[in-house]
Amino acid sequence: MQHYITNIGYKPLISLKKNHFAKNTLFVITTITIGVKMTNLKKIGLTALAGSLAAIGYAQAGSLSVSGTARMEYQSSKTSATASTDSFADNSSLVFSGSGELDNGFTVSMYQTQVAGAQTSQGVTLDMGDMGKLSLMDGANAGGIATISDMVPNGGEQPWDDIGVTGEHGTPEQGVASPHSGNRLAYSTTAGGATISGQIDFAQNSPTTSLAIQMPNLVEGLNIGAGIATDQDSATTEQDIETMFVTYAMGSVSVGYQKTDVDATAASEDIERTAYGISFAVNDNMSIGYGVSDVEFEEFTPDEESTGLGAVYTSGGMTVGLQHIQKDNREGVTAEEEMTELQLTFAF
Repeated sequence: MQHYITNIGYKPLISLKKNHFAKNTLFVITTITIGVKMTNLKKIGLTALAGSLAAIGYAQAGSLSVSGTARMEYQSSKTSATASTDSFADNSSLVFSGSGELDNGFTVSMYQTQVAGAQTSQGVTLDMGDMGKLSLMDGANAGGIATISDMVPNGGEQPWDDIGVTGEHGTPEQGVASPHSGNRLAYSTTAGGATISGQIDFAQNSPTTSLAIQMPNLVEGLNIGAGIATDQDSATTEQDIETMFVTYAMGSVSVGYQKTDVDATAASEDIERTAYGISFAVNDNMSIGYGVSDVEFEEFTPDEESTGLGAVYTSGGMTVGLQHIQKDNREGVTAEEEMTELQLTFAF
C-alpha cells in the first residue's frame, strides 16, 4: 500500500474509473449539486505534491523495528566525609525506530526512546542526500553546538557525569556546551570534508541558536571542531557560549582536549571549562580511560575539578562497565564527592 506524505493542492480527474482513483489518490470526495436536475456528480482526487512540484512524493514500503537494552547497576555515592549511599538501579531502555524512502530518493526516519517506561526523547529526520539532513528532535540533539559539547575520550562516562547540582547537570551552568531544550529544529550537511550543522529551539521567549563545525580526518586520526551559541537561558537573560576541541587517535590510543567559555549576562558569572582525557583499547573487547574536567567559576573559589577513571568490556551483546568519578570543590564549596558505578548491560 502506498502512503502519501504530503497533500498539497488538488487535481480534477476526468476519468471516473475506480482503478484510476485507487492508484493515484489519497482521498475521494463526492459532491452533489442540488438543482432542477440532480445529475451533476463530480469526483475530485486530492493528490500529493512534493519536492520540486514535478513529482508526487510518497513513502515506499518502509521498515519499523524495536531494539533495547537491559541494564543492572550498582551505585555507591559519597557526598561528604560522613554521608554515603549504596543503591541498585535498573536503567533498561527501548528504542522504536522506522524509516521509509520517498520516490524522489529522500528518506524519512523516526525514533522514540523510552527508559523505565517513560519517553525520554524522540525525533524525525528527513535525509535529502547531498542537500543535507533536516531533523526535528525532542530531548536529543541532531545539530549545533550540543553535538560537540564534550568530545574528549573517557573511560565510559564523562568525568562530570552523575555528580552535580540538581537541574544543572550537563548544562552551560556547569560549563558544558549543551544549551538546547524542548523541541528543536536542526540542519546538518557536509562540504569539503567538513560537517556543518545548526540548531534552534524556542523554549524561552527568544530562540536559542547554535552552530558547529567538525573537520574529521584533516590528518589521519585528527578531528578538530568548534561551535558557538546564543543561549536564551531564561525569559529575560541570555548567555554566549563558545567551545573548541581537538582529538587524535593513533593505533589503540586516543587523546583529546576541549575548552568551553560561557559569557553570562550578569556580571561576575562567567564560566570557563577545560577538559582533557585519554583512552586505550586493550584489545577488541576491552578499553580503559581517564578524563579530567576543570571548571572555573568567576563568582566562586576554589575551582571545581572532576576526574573519572573507567573500564569497559564487551562480549557479543553484553557490556560490563566500571566507573569511578570524583568531584572536588563543587561550585566553590570545599568538599569531596565520589560515585562508583558497576553496570551490566545486555543489548537486544
